[in-house]
Amino acid sequence: MYYLSLVGLSAFAISGVLASKEKRPDIIGGLILAFATALGGGICRDAILGQPAASFKDINNFYVILISAFIAMFFLKKIERHNSKLDFFDAIGLGVFNASGFIMGIEFTQFPAFSAIILGAITGTGGGVTRDILCNRMPYLLRSGEFYITPTIIGGLAGLILFYFGLSTDLIAITISLVTIIIRLLSLKYRWSLPTYYKY
Repeated sequence: MYYLSLVGLSAFAISGVLASKEKRPDIIGGLILAFATALGGGICRDAILGQPAASFKDINNFYVILISAFIAMFFLKKIERHNSKLDFFDAIGLGVFNASGFIMGIEFTQFPAFSAIILGAITGTGGGVTRDILCNRMPYLLRSGEFYITPTIIGGLAGLILFYFGLSTDLIAITISLVTIIIRLLSLKYRWSLPTYYKY
């Protein structure tokens, strides 16, 4: 789970820098977006659990975000179709942090097990929402019919089933991450969407 979280931090940091391309910020602005995106979901999760932000306890988190952000900045001018690359890295962060939130929700015994799905969804989507708001973009979470939070719920349900069968938390985390990432990427490729409840 530790190394999986580092992968998620890196992916979200890169997506934050890619999202900044249209705004053309300076280096500090790019780093702010990288850190806000990478840490946003985890901070929301820890606030709900009423505990100090876990992201600040490990200096490796900051190194990973910094290095990922600078690599993304270096290659930004060379990246074409950056929106598709943003979606790819966003999907990775979405899946990993969905798993992270779910596992912490399961281990927090004051909540019923089903609440872990909600905590996972909040953790997975929190960074992307923070990034999009800072970039003045409509968050994926609120776009009409967007298949964004749905993959986190499906991934969480898969994790809950494995939890009731007594599988290890590492296997549960990997499964949640993969299910969420795959469904999100498939929804982008095949343009899956949810029905809306209004008509123009």
